[in-house]
Amino acid sequence: MPSVLRRIIGLVIGLAGVAIAVAPVAAQEPVAEVRTWSGETLRLSQPSLEVFYTIPVKGEDTPPADAAASTPPPMLFGSASSLAGALEKKPEPLSGQRQAESVTFQKGAVERRIPLLSVASLAFTRRPVVSALPAYLAATHFRYAATAVLLDGTTAEADYVNLGTTVLRGTASDGRIEIPWHEIETLRFVR
Repeated sequence: MPSVLRRIIGLVIGLAGVAIAVAPVAAQEPVAEVRTWSGETLRLSQPSLEVFYTIPVKGEDTPPADAAASTPPPMLFGSASSLAGALEKKPEPLSGQRQAESVTFQKGAVERRIPLLSVASLAFTRRPVVSALPAYLAATHFRYAATAVLLDGTTAEADYVNLGTTVLRGTASDGRIEIPWHEIETLRFVR
């Protein structure tokens, strides 16, 4: 009887050991391995591509010239400085952010939207272009292309990609990191 009890206890301890060893592997989150154009290499946990946007506040519609002539002008009371402050106030635009769910690749006239969950890696290329913008706005101007390797092993190529205000966010050993997409040379997701 004692040997059967020992076997059962040994079996339970063995199963508990296997469960403890397997649990961290099953709970691992994706990691992003990033190389920037400056040559820096980073490994980020909890990576996400986030898009920042601004929604301008719609201004009040001005009435047509005929309608304005038929109504008397509004009467304003107060000191000149308080009236000036009230008349110059404009509503602030709304700002927000959201997680990107896909990237859009353009090749010729064809646009292809690729879900980020199916992307294993992204590699960007850039080439300098002449811009009509003054140099003080941006010293250099680039046109970006990209190649994506998907989880099923297929590749998707784009001769033009622009992710706008997208930022890669993640956590490194020294804290939270944000990298604008145009600073990324390669991005590989390890799942």
